Amino acid sequence: MTTQSARASQHITAATAQACKTAAWDCQSHVFMGSPETVIENLAGLPDELVGRRVYMLLIQGDSHAEARIFERFNLEDTEGTVSSWAEDDMHGLVSQITEVLVANRGVHCPGEQVKATLESKREIHVGAPAPAPKSTAEAFTPLVQDFKHDKFVRATVMVLC
Repeated sequence: MTTQSARASQHITAATAQACKTAAWDCQSHVFMGSPETVIENLAGLPDELVGRRVYMLLIQGDSHAEARIFERFNLEDTEGTVSSWAEDDMHGLVSQITEVLVANRGVHCPGEQVKATLESKREIHVGAPAPAPKSTAEAFTPLVQDFKHDKFVRATVMVLC
């Protein structure tokens, strides 16, 4: 099940549409590397306003595997959202692929939708049931990084889309 089909019957508010239009010109990428503990501290230091965006993602690469999460609220006013996830042996090149999608988009369409469409076309992505949206970066990112606590070195990339 993809995110698209999970929300086909919902309606985007005017405020959300305007926010996505503005966000198309304000995508961000934050990368942290080191021990899982250090990466957790650095991720928690990101501004909590980041989780107020409609779509953002976290990619974690460890010693022998990688995982990704896409956090999404359909509308900015929603207190619940979904988390889509998948795992791979290696996410080498994925950040570059996402960056290429964003650059090619040139601020025209919703960056979150453009990136999700690209990712969903090549992967089996699991969409979790709606749950309360994270209120802080620590709440959003710490659980996934803790899954890598036995790795000596991890790379975490946060992509802020819309």
